[in-house]
Amino acid sequence: MSGGKNCYPESDVLINKYNIRDKELLEKFEIQKVFAKLLGLDVNPTRIAYTYDVEHMINIHKYLFGDIYEWAGTFRKENLYKSERVLSGGSAEYADYHEIETRLERLLQEHANIDWRKTAKWGEVVSDFLLALWSIHPFREGNTRTCITFLWHYLKGKGVDFQVALLRNNPMYVRDSLVMANYDQKEYLKRIILDALQGEAPESEYSMNEEQSGEQYKIAKADYEAFREKYSIKKDKK
Repeated sequence: MSGGKNCYPESDVLINKYNIRDKELLEKFEIQKVFAKLLGLDVNPTRIAYTYDVEHMINIHKYLFGDIYEWAGTFRKENLYKSERVLSGGSAEYADYHEIETRLERLLQEHANIDWRKTAKWGEVVSDFLLALWSIHPFREGNTRTCITFLWHYLKGKGVDFQVALLRNNPMYVRDSLVMANYDQKEYLKRIILDALQGEAPESEYSMNEEQSGEQYKIAKADYEAFREKYSIKKDKK
């Protein structure tokens, strides 16, 4: 079964510069490469110019994934289906690939004149901004990491402290909370965003240690199951 235009023929493995054909191996290799890139950007944020436009977003993705994929920094050329556990394998709805650039331009223009340090309902505004970016899903791979990094870099350029390691260290929670927020259940996304803005997390150092599997943030089991029941794709019974 093919994974799309950016995958090897009859495969769901992304075409990469190292010609790695094993999906699990590629994912592990990608984590290591992107981890190093994130640390480099943390140390020197001016590696990428603060332009606050579509090119800014593109440059973030190209910086993070350019060592691995030739197509890094280019928008996807097809519509995307990404299996989500909170949807029982179903996919959230992303922007049609024809509309990606237009939607990004509109979103960034709408937020161009915001004084982020004085915005009322700070956590809500920032959460909605991240959700809107993520819902567009402009790239074939790496959208969540790119959107989170872009948000941190964008806010940093605007003089706002944002504890991005909090989101990086809770990837499963962040992914699930973004999917749920896409269906108007936003409280979990708002919680971690507000904590990152207020700098209240006990640990700020970003770690890629796979042994540290216990995430600090959890979605309540009852809310998780209720969401899955309401929004998961129903399979026909034979």
